[in-house]
Amino acid sequence: MKKVYYIILFTSILFSCEKSISDFQSKNFVKFFGSGNESKGNDVIELTGGGYLVVGSDLVNSTDYQIYACKIDADGNLIWSNTYGDGALKDEGKTVKEVSDGFIISGTSVETGGLVHSFLMKINQYGDVRWTKFVGKQDCDISVNDIVVEGTSIYLAGSSDTLLANKTDYYVSKLDTSGNKIWDKHFQISLNSSFQRVFSNNDELILVGTDGTTGKASIFLTPKTHFGINSSAVAGNSSEVAGDACFYGSQLLVLLNNGVNSSALENLNTGLSQVWRTDDINSIVAKSVALKNDGTIIIAGENTLEGTTYINFIKVDNNGEVYYGNDVFRTFQGNVGKVLKTNDDGLILVGTTASTFGKTIQLIKTDKDYFMLKN
Repeated sequence: MKKVYYIILFTSILFSCEKSISDFQSKNFVKFFGSGNESKGNDVIELTGGGYLVVGSDLVNSTDYQIYACKIDADGNLIWSNTYGDGALKDEGKTVKEVSDGFIISGTSVETGGLVHSFLMKINQYGDVRWTKFVGKQDCDISVNDIVVEGTSIYLAGSSDTLLANKTDYYVSKLDTSGNKIWDKHFQISLNSSFQRVFSNNDELILVGTDGTTGKASIFLTPKTHFGINSSAVAGNSSEVAGDACFYGSQLLVLLNNGVNSSALENLNTGLSQVWRTDDINSIVAKSVALKNDGTIIIAGENTLEGTTYINFIKVDNNGEVYYGNDVFRTFQGNVGKVLKTNDDGLILVGTTASTFGKTIQLIKTDKDYFMLKN
């Protein structure tokens, strides 16, 4: 009986020493993932059942970069992580979407000869691969930059040199949810034409990218059943390329970068006409944008000081007024992958730490009051 007593006493002491994560801590944290050996964070999604999934890449030996994915609970604790690759010089996960029975990851695979192939990979809730499909032809470059998964369809957007080598034309395609092609389209042959983002809007796709001929950000509307331009427009001024975009309801927000460490944000209506444009955001290259429930917009961008890259946050109100700088938000060393609004009306950002810290995947979570971002 004495032995049983001590076992019960020890167990009760053990459990009494455990401290649960507070609600505040689960909404405000900075966490690091990956091997720390050239790890890179590109995309993050908040999961239906809570928690997050992150994708990017990791260096598994001296030359082999592989796709990296990890599942994280709502408090920022690692549930599982995996790397995936087939021996290419560089495999990288760029985007991830949640589906009913797992996740769809898109990315690129750079072969030894320099060809860039794109792929779709489906994994289950535990990170096990269900299928992998390569996109396009084996003898040309295709880069998929964004995907939309809707019902039984997957829509891809990016660039390719299928029509003419060394000329990157716009690329858009439709697949079924097993990764089989239904239709695809390569068009507008010019240097450096590419789609960055694709959105679903009723019966149309909204495609946002940069036109290599004009050097401006471009927007196309096309039917989902096939490719045919319903409408098109340009955003920004000459030499302003598309950095990212966000679509919600009737708002299309397009990030613009002019190549000299200056950015701006344009708000377009459903007719693709400008509603407002912010003043120039100086000394910052905007990388990702998120729209919060109250209409506030948060931009994550980068600037470089004395050889070190810093993550900067910019707040834009629903009239286009901009607030940024050290008196508004703190900075973090590293690079931006993606910033996302969370279900608690906070924000989560995935990116990469500076090389002085070993290049680890960095996850920054803040609450609706931006506690983690304030100085």
